[in-house]
Amino acid sequence: MTGASSFAQPKYFEGNLTYQVSVKSLSEVLTDKDLHKIFAIGDRLNVAVKEGNYRQTSEYADTYVIRKDKKEYFKFRKLDTLYFLDYSWDTSHITAILRSDSLFKVDNFDCKAITIKTATISRRYYYSNSLLLNPEYDKENTIDHYNDYSREAGAVYLWARHDLSFGYEILNCVHVEQKPVDDHVFDLPALPLKKLDPSTALVSPHFPGAAGAWLKYLQSNLNGDLAAKYIKIPKGQGEASAQVMVQFLVAEDGTISHIQVLNKKEVHPRLAEEAVRVISESPRWVPAKIFGEDISGSIKQPIVFKIKA
Repeated sequence: MTGASSFAQPKYFEGNLTYQVSVKSLSEVLTDKDLHKIFAIGDRLNVAVKEGNYRQTSEYADTYVIRKDKKEYFKFRKLDTLYFLDYSWDTSHITAILRSDSLFKVDNFDCKAITIKTATISRRYYYSNSLLLNPEYDKENTIDHYNDYSREAGAVYLWARHDLSFGYEILNCVHVEQKPVDDHVFDLPALPLKKLDPSTALVSPHFPGAAGAWLKYLQSNLNGDLAAKYIKIPKGQGEASAQVMVQFLVAEDGTISHIQVLNKKEVHPRLAEEAVRVISESPRWVPAKIFGEDISGSIKQPIVFKIKA
């Protein structure tokens, strides 16, 4: 009996986890609310776990990690498409794995710490050895280096902090419920399927209206007499121009702020002043979007003054 019990298979965690989520923007452009939308996560995150399958539910998205498909799926609240990433998607390289055997208390569980770093992100986890995961289930999932985390920790994390250059998020588990999870929890929504390209997820802010709306606005509002007064036509040429490069912030409601001229030394101050006026008096812009959600965004917009002989 002693020999048989010593080879008994460990009991792996199956059940539900609830996390309290907090984020902090380190960018002058992005608010904390913007960061929630970029991470596609609300103030709370509910996670179902079963045999290498995970379903995460929050304000901005549902995420499904399906082991048999070797994919992670994303259903963003305001997009009627089911996006996915293959397990092999993340090709970033780990620069450091730091471990600590000091014990930390999270929701009355004793936890150890591990930090996994790449060139662009640091992920710190507190995990409990009383809530085991089977590393075999996750060994092919490179997304966010979860295979490396699972191999190194082999347990559910109850606290995590993800640090990027523009901000960070913290997940703090406030409830653990070990119970059987129905397989239907992981059923995918019946929607068109498309591979997610994170590099194209962000849509920049833009002036409202059709393609020529911005030019029409400038023609109607820019003081053209200033060009004749402050721009000189080089000898032998029929025209000349000056470009004022303006940068400003478009808030999630389309309002404009933080207007600044980037090339002040290259243009006449009066032209720079006029460019700022035209931007500040323009109608509300269409804000930037990520995953279908409006967020703040910075934009650079050239204002061109022309003169002909």
